[in-house]
Amino acid sequence: MDQAPGPDRDQDQSGAVAPPLDAEIVSTAALADAPPPLDDDEDVVDAEIVEIPSLSPYPSMPAPDYSEAGVPSLDYVRDKIQGRLATAAGSAELAAAEAEREAAARAAAEQQAAITAEQQRAAREQAGRAKLEEIRRQLHPET
Repeated sequence: MDQAPGPDRDQDQSGAVAPPLDAEIVSTAALADAPPPLDDDEDVVDAEIVEIPSLSPYPSMPAPDYSEAGVPSLDYVRDKIQGRLATAAGSAELAAAEAEREAAARAAAEQQAAITAEQQRAAREQAGRAKLEEIRRQLHPET
């Protein structure tokens, strides 16, 4: 005789009845998925935060181009101005050189186009002369 599904037995979709679950098997599976227990050792003592002394026991020196008050020296300011002036002059030279290169390239392209146009005109004239000569031969076959 079949037993009806109850708290100890489960019935699946096919109608088959599963055997009762063993509590020991269930608790072992639950332990395998559980995180490891915390270490409750009473001998563990929290550590103190230790401050590291500064790396340099000497007072910090101001930058060599500045005074004790933090004012830049005249040499430093002069070098900085000269550097900016040199950068501006260099960029102006580069811009002028670029403009010259572009103008030279444009002139070369125009010259090539003029040569090509001249060659095309010469070819048209040659073809026109040849056609005219052919027409003359057709009109005067014996000459």
